[in-house]
Amino acid sequence: MAAKGKVIKLGLIGCGRAAEICHLPALQHLAGIEVVAVADLDPERLGQVADRFHIKQRYTNFLDLLNHPSIEAIAVCVPVQAHVEVALAALEAGKHVLIEKPLALNLEEADRLIARAAQLPYKVMVGFNLRWHRLLRQAQALIQRGRLGPLVLLRTAFTSYHEHIPDWRKRRELGGGVFFEVAVHHFDLWRFLLHSEIEEIFAVSHSQHWEDESATVTARLTNGVLVTAIFSERTNQTNEVEIYGHAGYVRVSCYRFDGLEYVSSASRAGDVRTRLRGIVSTLTELPRGAWRMYQGGDFRASYQDEWRQFMHAIQYGEPVGCTLQDGRRALEVVMAALESAALGCPVKVAPSPYKSSEAFPSKHQA
Repeated sequence: MAAKGKVIKLGLIGCGRAAEICHLPALQHLAGIEVVAVADLDPERLGQVADRFHIKQRYTNFLDLLNHPSIEAIAVCVPVQAHVEVALAALEAGKHVLIEKPLALNLEEADRLIARAAQLPYKVMVGFNLRWHRLLRQAQALIQRGRLGPLVLLRTAFTSYHEHIPDWRKRRELGGGVFFEVAVHHFDLWRFLLHSEIEEIFAVSHSQHWEDESATVTARLTNGVLVTAIFSERTNQTNEVEIYGHAGYVRVSCYRFDGLEYVSSASRAGDVRTRLRGIVSTLTELPRGAWRMYQGGDFRASYQDEWRQFMHAIQYGEPVGCTLQDGRRALEVVMAALESAALGCPVKVAPSPYKSSEAFPSKHQA
């Protein structure tokens, strides 16, 4: 455990889009963690990212970075096919590890990492940043307080647009496509928000420029909630969650500062009172919302809060908030979705060897 209040020296391995757009901007303004070194196989990419964020120590071989004695923690931001290799090497080098989603390319690799990490004293966390999104946390609190009553339905959408992506992201066998890259976020989020496992899934995907560009998914959770979802990397940006219960529903639009809407079953979404409450809520949130947008918005803040949790886990021994078991559970659903898309029929999600109590966060983390 790091000394209380000590600045944690971090090495980041992999200088792709996730590192440059998500992690490094969040870490840049987070007291308590200092990024002292970066590594990437591509010297040009390495130089560009290191120059942008003023990081002096640069390595084209990640093993050289791991040998740096002052580095205490590692961010694994390499393509998924190298996640386990890099994470295991970091653990063997005596470092704490935050590993980007998805955990691994297959369940066997995930189990190898879980088994070795259990033998070592270092903190390991999986990077599902949506668990720390401010509005999703508020939605979870509404559920836990019983404001929605017994839950019935869940609807989610996570879409974006990419004209060009790395070649490996075009092939599902290398961890590409929306199931690995996009849907895995929501597979974890369904579990996190509803505290229920995913029991069965039916997926249909569309491939044109690369494999699994877009997909629709329906699923059933063990608590009986029915789910429908859409995912795409070839349309406009959206990231939304709607949860319906007998007593009302809550809708979250993750890219809006005023993106939380709760409507009780005694109201109608389109009536005058409900719309006026929405206008008042937007005006009330506007000053703070404008400031948050200036700082990068709630989506960037979710990465910052994710890193803050990891920092506290190292410094104070707090739970990491998203375990390797959580990462494996989401990967189980990805595997089932890929099988369903290939077979054209619903598929049962393989039972996990890990207990749900290991995977679900305690209430004080939510």
